[in-house]
Amino acid sequence: MRDPLTWSFPIGRFFGITVRVHLLFLFFTIGMVARGLTAEKSYALEALIIQAILFFSVLLHEFGHCFAARQVDGDASEILMWPLGGLAFVDVPNTARANLITVLGGPMVNLMLCIASASALAVYGLVPPINPLWDPIFAEPSLLTWVSTASTELNPVSRFFAQLFSINWLLFWFNVLLVGFPLDGGRILQCLLWPHVGYRRATLAAIFCGWVVALLLALSVVVFFKASDGANLLMLFFLALFIYATCKQEFMLLEGRMNDESVFGYDFSQGYTSLEREQAAPPKRRRPNFWQRWLQRRAERRRQRDEEERVREEARLDELLAKVRANGTQSLTEEEKRFLNRVSAKFRNRNQS
Repeated sequence: MRDPLTWSFPIGRFFGITVRVHLLFLFFTIGMVARGLTAEKSYALEALIIQAILFFSVLLHEFGHCFAARQVDGDASEILMWPLGGLAFVDVPNTARANLITVLGGPMVNLMLCIASASALAVYGLVPPINPLWDPIFAEPSLLTWVSTASTELNPVSRFFAQLFSINWLLFWFNVLLVGFPLDGGRILQCLLWPHVGYRRATLAAIFCGWVVALLLALSVVVFFKASDGANLLMLFFLALFIYATCKQEFMLLEGRMNDESVFGYDFSQGYTSLEREQAAPPKRRRPNFWQRWLQRRAERRRQRDEEERVREEARLDELLAKVRANGTQSLTEEEKRFLNRVSAKFRNRNQS
């Protein structure tokens, strides 16, 4: 049986990118709508609208990452939507600039949606609140009043644009200010430090900042806990766990890379001979716990995907090179040229390492 954390289904392929939805996202949406149904003043319809806006806003955010990756001669293969956001699976050149442009592509989409929805609200004489924690369901219409003569009643259209602005404004600051993996803030910090201190130290800085952010989020849940707001704080707590776990995974992957030959200039092929002389027998290995076994399975699946992708890329590379020899480079499409540039850069990075 497959790992429940991998349960997802495709909903389509757009711009050459497969979009998958995790089953937990459906359960979360059903839960939010059911919560609205059980409230004293039912807001199930509003909750469903908010979930729909959130879904498409996050989806466009992830497409922003994908299109930005293609602008730096990279490519994107898949987007996964799940309750705590989205994940874009991109392949970009191993440079700080390429990674930074790819990371910024997502928040820039949310910012553009904010500008567009704020412009639409201006037609109604309204301006959305600067506070990103404004409640798009229960907020009073007067919070949106721009001038004293403006109407305080929101029609369905203006309310939709207010909700669209509110969700994308929150997503923008949420991704930029929360520094830690897998959020964009952690990637941005990593890319900014990368040229100055190197990839490893930049990644470690983002990891430790993520652990601090996770700790502060968990602490805020304890400090501000109220039974009436328990559901929102519970989501915040899960977010803290998610950031902590993802940063831990990045840390383990980073330390694991150090064991690869010459990745960081170290050669461990000769072993630790001085330690071997001091230790009569190797220590007994402890059985990995559930989390470690899950990480090992995930790493193995990732290695299998990388190997399958490498075989596909080499096969297609041979086809395109044959096409170039037969008809010249002018016979290649733009997508084929991007593919050649990306694969060539990947092979150069492999040879340099």
